[in-house]
Amino acid sequence: MEKRITKEEYALKRSKEASFFKRYGAAFFFLAPYIAFFLLFTVYPLFYGIVMSFMKFNVADFSQNQWRGLTNYRNILFNPNSSYFKGFWWGMRNTVLFSLILVPLGVILPLIMAVVINFEPKGYKFFRALIYLPSILPVTASGVIFSALFSQNFGYINQWTNQLTNWLGTPNTAWFVIILLCLWGGWGGNFIILSAGLKNVDKSLLEAASVDGCGTWKKIISVTLPAIKPQLILCIFTTIIGYFGLYGQVYVLTGGGPSIMIGDTNRLMTQTIMTYLQSLITGTNYNVFGMVSAMGLTLGFFIGLVTALQLTVTKERPSGNKKAKEYAEYLQRKENAQ
Repeated sequence: MEKRITKEEYALKRSKEASFFKRYGAAFFFLAPYIAFFLLFTVYPLFYGIVMSFMKFNVADFSQNQWRGLTNYRNILFNPNSSYFKGFWWGMRNTVLFSLILVPLGVILPLIMAVVINFEPKGYKFFRALIYLPSILPVTASGVIFSALFSQNFGYINQWTNQLTNWLGTPNTAWFVIILLCLWGGWGGNFIILSAGLKNVDKSLLEAASVDGCGTWKKIISVTLPAIKPQLILCIFTTIIGYFGLYGQVYVLTGGGPSIMIGDTNRLMTQTIMTYLQSLITGTNYNVFGMVSAMGLTLGFFIGLVTALQLTVTKERPSGNKKAKEYAEYLQRKENAQ
């Protein structure tokens, strides 16, 4: 049976449709290019990479592609005789070590600078701009600057000190230069976030702490840091993700080297997981793209675990009121008994 509606219902329905498009039409129009590019260059490659990770994928000859199931993942994670297993875990080892050093420094140093600048010393606007300036330089430009500083033969550091230190050819000094470049070029973003958080700290809390006799250090620990906890969590979160994908600084300065023999294996001492993946896909073996996709997804899974752990540890927990409830129930029972 055909459903009939009144003129009033039809008019109301049409007005709602017109109101919806009138209200959100412009937003959809301007968002459409972003959504299209996001689907084309993010969502589609992601799903394509997931499919590739289960295959022996040859980019030069698609007719040689074979479905392998979980074989790529087993070789990466559980087959110590596989060269991919050794290369993946060596790159992960270096990546984790870099992150363990860089993440605390990449948050603590900008925090210290933000706290100092927040006191607005003389010339603080100039220093604020100077601190953020390295962050606007591309990684390649920053790498060229540091190469000019730390080169063994013509580097400015060796010329100033009259030394011939092979900064980028020795593992320990190469690690030092890479860490220095990462900090110098990366602390600006965290500095800006933390500075904005410090500007929004409730001044009445600081005044109350001063009245209670708290000194500067006590106010920073007890009032300022708890007040900017959301900004600190954001900085930790983004810094962890950023340094687990460490690539450009290593590639520009050392290319993963220097290499030394460990047992019977030649190891690149600063090779991260991203530089290892890059070395695979730029080689002459065109069958590795499925394996590289599996490595990339495994790395993404590990990053997800680390960030989930970090979010769990830093999760805002409500203050306990269990004892207060029990006491209130006790008073209620006592009153009822009387």
